[in-house]
Amino acid sequence: MGYSLPNKWIHKFRLTSFRVYVSGSNLLLFSKFKLWDVELGGKGLNYPLQRVINLGVNLSF
Repeated sequence: MGYSLPNKWIHKFRLTSFRVYVSGSNLLLFSKFKLWDVELGGKGLNYPLQRVINLGVNLSF
């Protein structure tokens, strides 16, 4: 998901574009099974999947 600021705001700072963004993977898991992470499979002896969140800013002068 991203958002670009309007041109009337960014020209005050001598920028041509300004964009803020966030992306992610493996953010939610819904399950009634609570003994171990259901995404592991088997007996839950593997490492869990990582939750990844990326934040960023794109600037152009």
